[in-house]
Amino acid sequence: MARFGLGKATRLDADAVELTLERDYAAPPEAVWAMLTEPEKTVMWWAMVRGMPRTGSSFDLRWLNVKDLGTDLDWWYGRVIEADAPHVWEISNAMHGRIRAELTPVRLPEGPGTHLVFRNVISVPEEVVLRSLAGWHVHLDHLQEALEGRSVDWPHWWEDFYPSWETIHAAYLADRA
Repeated sequence: MARFGLGKATRLDADAVELTLERDYAAPPEAVWAMLTEPEKTVMWWAMVRGMPRTGSSFDLRWLNVKDLGTDLDWWYGRVIEADAPHVWEISNAMHGRIRAELTPVRLPEGPGTHLVFRNVISVPEEVVLRSLAGWHVHLDHLQEALEGRSVDWPHWWEDFYPSWETIHAAYLADRA
């Protein structure tokens, strides 16, 4: 599953850290934009969403890759900070801080593509930083699969993908050492 290089974590101040990951996808920016903003597409790789992809609109997330404890997960409330289709998508979320995706068209060997710069500014304890970075790494790998038409089988995520997350997390730990 891990087909992309590692991202990085940059401490901004005593509380905040910025996670940055970059990817090239063999899909035009409009297709990647749809995967970031349209509820029927976000559920394929990321989370359930509700809201409108417009600056100022609400945009709430409900995570899908968590262990089923027999209860529904809460929605994490958010707001669209900037929506400039198909170039910039930035939201603020109660659980995940600021999430920003910058999409640039690129020419890849296989044809038109998109260069994605993904940033997440969060305030979490130090021991959570690399776990979060590994989590976004896996989600952005899932985005590649969704662009290829494959959706994550969320009820089986822990069996199917958690081992990949552990491998990626170990790579981040080794890279930091």
